[in-house]
Amino acid sequence: MEASVDNSASTNPGSVVHERKEYLESVLAKTKIIATVGPASESVEQIRELVQAGADLFRLNFAHGTHEWLEGILKNIRKVSKELGRPIAVLGDLSGPKIRLGVLPEEGFCCQAGGRFEFIRNPDPNDPTRLTCTYESLIDDLQPGDPVILADGTVHMRVVEKPEGQDKVVCIVEQAGCIRSRQGINLPGAKLSTPCLTDKDREDLTWALNNRLDFIGLSFVREANDIDMLKQAIEDHNPEYRPSIVAKIEKTEAIDDLDGILDRTDAVMVARGDLGVEADIAIVPLLQKDIIRRCNQRRIPVITATQMLDSMHTSELPTRAEASDVANAVLDGTDAVMLSGESAIGQNPRKAVSTMSRICHEAEQFIKAHAADEVSHPSSSKATLITEAVTLGAFMAAEKLNVEMIAVATHSGRTAMALSKQRSQVPIVALTDNYHTAQKMCLYWGVIPLYTQVVGKTPERLLQYVLDWSTDHNLLKSGDRVIVLGSTAWTEPGQNMMQVHAVK
Repeated sequence: MEASVDNSASTNPGSVVHERKEYLESVLAKTKIIATVGPASESVEQIRELVQAGADLFRLNFAHGTHEWLEGILKNIRKVSKELGRPIAVLGDLSGPKIRLGVLPEEGFCCQAGGRFEFIRNPDPNDPTRLTCTYESLIDDLQPGDPVILADGTVHMRVVEKPEGQDKVVCIVEQAGCIRSRQGINLPGAKLSTPCLTDKDREDLTWALNNRLDFIGLSFVREANDIDMLKQAIEDHNPEYRPSIVAKIEKTEAIDDLDGILDRTDAVMVARGDLGVEADIAIVPLLQKDIIRRCNQRRIPVITATQMLDSMHTSELPTRAEASDVANAVLDGTDAVMLSGESAIGQNPRKAVSTMSRICHEAEQFIKAHAADEVSHPSSSKATLITEAVTLGAFMAAEKLNVEMIAVATHSGRTAMALSKQRSQVPIVALTDNYHTAQKMCLYWGVIPLYTQVVGKTPERLLQYVLDWSTDHNLLKSGDRVIVLGSTAWTEPGQNMMQVHAVK
């Protein structure tokens, strides 16, 4: 049934239209933007600028900084969230078992093709061709024929010998380059004995749980059991609030067990940095597309990350290839794109966020223009059949009636996720009375989360709240239609009610 509600437009319609367009297209782009916080973006003023430029979620990288420093950043984020009156989620990214080189001469050392190097357990300061690393079991785990990749993929070696009783492995350089102290080591295909969660990760996890972070990123996931290990570590703390798990896909073993990982995780990150080293660089774009496609099929939020606007560490504009990279991730169906060093240590974090938001918006407009070519409605095991039917009906009604907004009341966020994965071009406003659900919905494509206690009240009060909020943000005008989804029995799971309202 269509009802009319009095909600008069501003006396300056031109100004309203401009503000409305700016609000929807820049600050609230459908593709979510994750910004890593660092020395260049840690203050209240800087964080506020990033949110206003389009950031929806902030990443704290546990590989850098003390807990005391991170706690200050977290306080600043929550202060900005309160000031702006909008949920801002936080992702705590565990370091994982990153293997790094030991100490080398200060100037580094260049490896020539065909050169012979050894990995040993104890440093030899007199011979830079005898290497050590932070992973004690490296020599035990490596076997002849295994590749060893250094310096983010610039230097390739291969194990050619493991002399019995000599406590070392011998490698030959296949791709020349220079190495320095503390650079990363990748061992594609090697079966490592190190657990996915290190002692440092467990300390960082305790801090994250005590500070009620919204998402926990698990680095270097190799198999589904790694997700179970993290879940158990969380349960061992018996926390009042359980964060969502983000499985970072950056090893080839994770690709082999991707279905099992997707069965257990809450979200996925395509971490192309280490993935681009572990896998043949030529197939990384194809792996990205396949991972996003499989996440979309299961309605699992997926993040595309690493070097998306890398040149904006120092430049005011990205390269054309970087702009294409961000746009293609959006066209592939990613829920979110992430900035790393660009926002953490770059010269202009705000410009990096606003540029990424503009690129996402243009890609979304392309999707909108071609939406009629192919429309898919993926199934989901996380919503009831009734909710599936109602959200599909809302999607079709919104397209047919040229609806300006879909508003949904949700406690768990499942209905908002079901709507998100329909990839409707209509803005989705999701109202919840659960603070942590509001935070988690910051990752859902096209969803504007609102935390309010009006949820669970009468449909009339819910509608009026949506209209009042929309008026405050200049999102609706006279003649616009709004679809409201709710439930006739709020205590029961799922949504079974859809109403269409016209604004006067």
